[in-house]
Amino acid sequence: MFKIAILFSSLLLASCTFSNSAGAASIVNGTFDTDLNGWSALTGNGSVAWNAGGSAELSTGAGSAPYSAVLVQGDDGLFNFASPVLLGVGDDLLKFDALFSSLGNDTSETAAALFSDNLQLWMYDANGLGDVLLATIDALTSSSSFSLDLSSYIGRSVAFSFELNDEDDGLDSRVLLDNVRLEQQTNPPVTVPEPGTLSLLILGAFGYSRRVSRNDRKVQNQIH
Repeated sequence: MFKIAILFSSLLLASCTFSNSAGAASIVNGTFDTDLNGWSALTGNGSVAWNAGGSAELSTGAGSAPYSAVLVQGDDGLFNFASPVLLGVGDDLLKFDALFSSLGNDTSETAAALFSDNLQLWMYDANGLGDVLLATIDALTSSSSFSLDLSSYIGRSVAFSFELNDEDDGLDSRVLLDNVRLEQQTNPPVTVPEPGTLSLLILGAFGYSRRVSRNDRKVQNQIH
């Protein structure tokens, strides 16, 4: 009877932990071959569009603004999590390509910012287990392929949010996103990170990151 009670308690805990997993799925349309289907786009002063070359194009606009252009999968941007991404066994790595380019000077900015435009990748948890800033990538980086370790988050139902922030640096920026996918880690971890990962670690340590509550994000999204 005691063993049955333990089993029932375990099943109940699992049910509560993954309450939003029923409608969860893996990443869809990460190659953006023909459109942005499966993704939600939000804009502040920037824009999100499908690029005919087969990628998602996020661009900043006039002036400076956080969340200038945002592309999300697993959520609608308002934290309703109708179709979260379920991180299953083998979804150890999140990989993607991000090609940055300058759109020239922005005369409506003062160029007083200490930081350049940047792309932040957030992982928002559908069950309130904690949101994670996975990376902050400077728009001036020369790297174009990135790999992030998600192995400690297996079992979570989440949303991935690519957020292009427009800093007051006097410039406008564009990033082309492509080949967003989850992969299994086939080799054991190494002590020296690959170049893309190394740049993320450096930016994570010294880069500028904004931390706002979900309620604040909802208000900003509704305004824009």
